[in-house]
Amino acid sequence: MHRFVILNNPSQIVEMLKYIKQFYTFGDGSENLIESKGSLSGKIKELQQFYGLQETGELNRETIEIMKAPRCGFPDLARYQLYPGRPRWRKPFVTYNIVNYLPQLSYFEIEDAIWRAVNIWQKATPLNFVRVHNFEADIMISFEGRAHGDNFPFDGRGGTLAHAFSPGPGIGGNIHFDQDEDWTIGHYGVNLFHVAAHEFGHALGLGHSRHRSAVMYPTYKYGRSNIISLSWDDIIAVQDLYFWRIEPKVADAKFIAIQDVWHGLPSSIDAACEIPEDNIIYFFKGSKFWTYSHFGRSQNSSQSISLFGFPTYVKQIDAVVFIQQTKKLIFFVGTMYWSYNDETKSMDDGYPKQINSSWPGIDDNIDAALQNNGLLYFFSGSRLYEYDNWRREIVPTNIT
Repeated sequence: MHRFVILNNPSQIVEMLKYIKQFYTFGDGSENLIESKGSLSGKIKELQQFYGLQETGELNRETIEIMKAPRCGFPDLARYQLYPGRPRWRKPFVTYNIVNYLPQLSYFEIEDAIWRAVNIWQKATPLNFVRVHNFEADIMISFEGRAHGDNFPFDGRGGTLAHAFSPGPGIGGNIHFDQDEDWTIGHYGVNLFHVAAHEFGHALGLGHSRHRSAVMYPTYKYGRSNIISLSWDDIIAVQDLYFWRIEPKVADAKFIAIQDVWHGLPSSIDAACEIPEDNIIYFFKGSKFWTYSHFGRSQNSSQSISLFGFPTYVKQIDAVVFIQQTKKLIFFVGTMYWSYNDETKSMDDGYPKQINSSWPGIDDNIDAALQNNGLLYFFSGSRLYEYDNWRREIVPTNIT
């Protein structure tokens, strides 16, 4: 049974129209065309579809509850961009600066909330976020009130909590919080960490998610825990936008998004490695792999990793690295590893073996691995091991 609501209050009707115009038009003048009953009904259906409601085109109670919920000021329509294309940061280090603070929270509470928000995205991307002081950063963070010079005024307590801009020059990447909200670091009021985590997603170039469990879901939600993590939908979206490769021939080490080079790859690749002599790059996801040339198209469609000689119980590769000196591909799966002879195209006998049997001190699962200047680098969560493969020992390093 549908619960329809009749809006008799003119101010309530104005607020509903304002909501539709702000979050469900493209800002290209089309927002002036939704005054008619038919066009407004169509926009209400778009909203209902986004939030998984029954698409009635009517302002029923469930729809109005969504429209009244505190939320992010970034539009829900996927086409919305501050800049054309797929804006993203095209450099390995992204700086951020906190411009001002709030009286109800201490300096350290605000700094900690922002850093924790940054950190959940840093773990999922190749970006390195750097806190800077006293000069212009890529992402400028500030608490603002009402009209504050960016054509997106805040509305006081409730309603729009914050907004952020897509990566780019000038205002691009900046994050604004409504200073009139009851900002807290707990379960009461509006939790700064939760909202900041959402807005950093926009500052990286992400839009809103339709999945309620996602950090990028548009309306504010706070559970009992002050610990949040990215959902699968958040991770797929951000790794699709940032899966990068360094081109060593470029003097200033620019980064290139591989989706712009190797078309057709799926999102969220599990592992990749390069064999320079053969002009080949392997990409792995799940039980499939793709073979590409440098800056070229795939030499074939996806194939099963069983072609390398893996048993049927291996469903996913955690990491892979090509050892230049031995011409071997080393595959990491859980706490085990396999050795594949690239010259004979066969798996070596006696595998799998324990990772720490060949690399003492490496007791964690490996997320990624690479060889550079004769050293091996193992990535595990937020940890990086620099390893001398010939001396069989971890090299002391300040890299974290």
